[in-house]
Amino acid sequence: MKDVIKTIAIVILAGISIYFAYKFGTVNERMTVLNSQDSLQAIEVNRFDHAVKDLELQFIGRGKHIQEFQKDLEKLESKLNETKNELERKIDDVNFALEEYKATTGTELNSIKINLNETSDRLSTVKRETNNEIMDLKSIMQRLNRSLKTLEDDLKALDEKKMDKPVEGEKKR
Repeated sequence: MKDVIKTIAIVILAGISIYFAYKFGTVNERMTVLNSQDSLQAIEVNRFDHAVKDLELQFIGRGKHIQEFQKDLEKLESKLNETKNELERKIDDVNFALEEYKATTGTELNSIKINLNETSDRLSTVKRETNNEIMDLKSIMQRLNRSLKTLEDDLKALDEKKMDKPVEGEKKR
C-alpha cells in the first residue's frame, strides 16, 4: 500500500510538473508578445514631445496643500511663459542687431574695396607720371651735361686763343 501511495504521489507530482511546464511555456510566449508590444510603445513614447503645457496637472481635492500647489503651478507656468517671451524678444533683438551689423559691415567693406581700388589706380597713375618725369629729368640732365661739356670745351678753346693772341702780339713788338 505504501508503494501504491508513493506511485500515486509520484504520478500526481509528474502531472503537476507537466502542467507547470506547459503554463511556463505559455507565459513565456505571452511575455515575448508583451515585450514586443512594449518596445513599439516605447518608441512611440520616445517620439512624443513632453512639455509642461502638455501635462495639465489638475488636482481635485479640498486640501489646502493641493490648492496651494495648483496656485504655485499656475504661477510657475505664467513665469515660464513670461521668461520664454522675454527670451524670444531678446533673441529677436540680437538677430536684428546681427542682421544690421552684417549689412553695415558689408556696406563698409564694399566702400573700403572701392576706395582701395581707387587708391591703387591713383598710385599707379602717380607712379607712371613720376617715372616719366624722372626719365624726362634724366634726358634733360644728359642734354645739360652735353651742353656743359660743349661750353667747357668752347671756354677752353677761347682761353687758349686768348692766351695765344697776346703771345703773338708780344713777338711782333
